Amino acid sequence: MNRPDVAFLGFKMDTVVTQVAAFATPVLADDIAALSPERRAAITCAVTSAVNGASGELLDLLPNLSHIVSAGAGLDRFDFDDLRARGITLNDTGHLVSSDTAEMAVMLLLAMARDVVRADDHVRSGRWADGHFGYRIRVAGKTAGIVGLGRIGRLIAERLTGLGLDVAYHTRAPRPDAPWPHVGDLEELAARSDFLVAAVPGGAATRNMFDAGVLRALGPRGYFVNISRGTVVDEEALISALTEGTIAGAALDVFENEPRPDPRFAKLSNVTLTPHVAAITEDYAAELAADIARQVAAHLEIGLPQA
Repeated sequence: MNRPDVAFLGFKMDTVVTQVAAFATPVLADDIAALSPERRAAITCAVTSAVNGASGELLDLLPNLSHIVSAGAGLDRFDFDDLRARGITLNDTGHLVSSDTAEMAVMLLLAMARDVVRADDHVRSGRWADGHFGYRIRVAGKTAGIVGLGRIGRLIAERLTGLGLDVAYHTRAPRPDAPWPHVGDLEELAARSDFLVAAVPGGAATRNMFDAGVLRALGPRGYFVNISRGTVVDEEALISALTEGTIAGAALDVFENEPRPDPRFAKLSNVTLTPHVAAITEDYAAELAADIARQVAAHLEIGLPQA
C-alpha cells in the first residue's frame, strides 16, 4: 500500500520529520508545489508550528487538507475564519511547552534580579580583582504580577510562589480556582509588582497591551519579563522606559521582529535577551516528535510503528 503524504508547512524539526517518516512521506513546504495535482489532492494532514502558521498560498495547493497539527502554543499566526471556510481543523501541542516556558520565565526573573549575565562578564573580564560586583536583589518577599493565567501563567505563578514571592494576576475575569489575588486593572497590577511577567497569547486582542502607561506604573524599581509574544509589548515604549530608567530592567525571550529584533535592545545594559528558546529543550524535542507523530497517525488512521 502507498504511504500517505504529510505536508510540512515551513516547519521541519528533524526529530519530527524522522518520526513521521516512519509511517508516512513528509513533503516539505518548498516541494509541495512540485507534486502532481493528484498527489496534492490526496494530502489530508499537515504539520506546522506556531511560528510558521498556515499561509493561504500553501493551503490553496492542498484542496482536500482537513487537519493541521501545530508545534507550540501560539495561535496568532492562523486565520481561523479561513481555516473554517476550508473545513480544516487545527490541533496544537501547547500542553508540551508549558513547563519549559514557565521554567524559562522563572530563570529570566532570577537572572535579572541577580544580574547573572553581567556577573559572568565581571569574572571573565578580570574586573573582579579590581572591585566588588555590588549588591543585587532578593526575590523572596517581592511581588510578581502575572498577566495571563493559562497553562503557562499558572505554572509561573506556582513556581514563583514556591520561591517565596507574593503573586497576583491579571486576566479579563477572575479565575475562581486561582489561589492568588486577581487585579482587574493592568496598570494597578504593574504598580503593585516588583516583577511583571507577560504570559498572554499574541494576536490583535493583546497587541501593545504593555504600553507606556503600564511601564510607568511598574516604575523605576520594577522589572518586566516577556516569554509570550513580542507583539504584546509596545517596543518603542519599552526601549524608552529602559533607556530613561522608567523601569529598572527587562528580560525578553520574544520580539516584534524575529530573528532580527530592534538593534537598540543589544545596546542596553539593563535588558537580558534570549532567542525565543523558552520551550526549546531536549526533553521537549523528544516529546514534541512523539506527540505530533501520534496526532498525525491518528488522523490518518495508521498505527504507529512499534519501537
